[in-house]
Amino acid sequence: MSKNLQRLTFALMVFQLVYWTLIPFIAHHAPPLDVTEMYGWSLSFEWGFYKHPPMPTWLVALVQMMVGKNMLSLFLCASLVISVTYYCVAWLAGRFLSEKEAIVAVFLYALTIYCHLWSTDFNHNQMQMPFWALSLVCIVKTLDTGSLKWASVLGVVMGCNALSKYTAAFILPCALFLLAVSPAWRKKLNWQMIAIASISFLMVFGPHLYWLTQHNFLPFHYVGERFDELKDSNLLFAWFDYLGNIALAHLCLIFAALYLVRKKIKLYSISKESQIFIWVMGVGPVLLTLIVGLFEPLYYRWVIPMLPMITIFAAMMLKGRMAELFSKRAFAIFIILEVIFGLTYLFKDQMNPHQSARGKYPAPEIAHAIYQEWHHLYPTHSLKIVSGGEWDAGFVSLFSPDKTYVYTHADSVITPWVKESDVHDCGMVMMSPSEEDLHRFKQAKIQKPLRISSKNSEEVEVHYAISPPQGNCQLK
Repeated sequence: MSKNLQRLTFALMVFQLVYWTLIPFIAHHAPPLDVTEMYGWSLSFEWGFYKHPPMPTWLVALVQMMVGKNMLSLFLCASLVISVTYYCVAWLAGRFLSEKEAIVAVFLYALTIYCHLWSTDFNHNQMQMPFWALSLVCIVKTLDTGSLKWASVLGVVMGCNALSKYTAAFILPCALFLLAVSPAWRKKLNWQMIAIASISFLMVFGPHLYWLTQHNFLPFHYVGERFDELKDSNLLFAWFDYLGNIALAHLCLIFAALYLVRKKIKLYSISKESQIFIWVMGVGPVLLTLIVGLFEPLYYRWVIPMLPMITIFAAMMLKGRMAELFSKRAFAIFIILEVIFGLTYLFKDQMNPHQSARGKYPAPEIAHAIYQEWHHLYPTHSLKIVSGGEWDAGFVSLFSPDKTYVYTHADSVITPWVKESDVHDCGMVMMSPSEEDLHRFKQAKIQKPLRISSKNSEEVEVHYAISPPQGNCQLK
């Protein structure tokens, strides 16, 4: 990677870390849904969860160890993974493109909607972004150098990729196809590299495989349920919605390409070997999902990690024209667009007042009131367990001064770190308890509903119950 490319990429990373951490932090009074779920899971170190593998929860736990249990830490997680993705994209761009094209490609990637407006609800898609891009870097480095050390790193990174989200599997058939159609890439590979990479992968991913066998392969049941939910939609409509949202996410890149394609400049083509790699590994996984979409419904957010090479692909198709955007004017447009995106995020509720008001919900006030009531009733006992949905139980835990475990739907199958015996010993706050849950936990008493508002939200009524502590709580 050239010094100019590296320097500008680091500047972009710092911008992402500051700007796209502060913008959602200022805009939100309560955390988004997915990141609240990641937070709830992060309170217990596990090798898997009933929906997904564990990597994003580990990052949340690590970041909160450094900056504390607060909303800022949750938005910082998304900015961190996207910033690392920029560096990987820059390396790949520097490998296949000229310096000016590579710099433009990185900044155009930063304008994809996955890096700003859709970036703030940190989940498995965001977590996979850097590992997907780094997997491609490691594939190139392994084949370019023939190094067993890089083969070992590739296995580790692919293991982390799969621990982020199972869609990492789409890389494998594309890599095999690359080797099948390109003698130039195939001759760089040997069996020792395959063996080392496989062993490294299993060392990283193996504990999760064992966890799956011990927990009835719960994430695969969840995947089946998600497909069942989506099957009610029209398959063809879902396919075009998926494709349309990919186009929407890359609208800035599309406009840039339309502007550049009319430029009369001296064109050039990169090597056939590089073109094959960019086609197969850069857009191949998404083409595979489109084939899958002919038979199964697709959800547009699933594509978020899969296109770290999309601007490199565009540069290849433009045959040198992308370097024309290496200018002060283009940089000024980049800054203006980022300001517009930031203002759009800040004022999105005013622009569309009928959308979900979750971001303005009086979550801190509710959590504080519940915490105060608990400690009024049981002043010598910490609030250790809160049950309910992923979001409402999650924000009560997030804003509680105590370490409060999220007992999702009061179900020890999906939250095995909390058992019914813990509820007996530690007590529990129950958010919006069902009749079934109140019947299960007979000691629980329904509390007077809370009527709470904040300066940014209307008054809401919150129903909850409290099950008293009756033993020696062992949860730490």
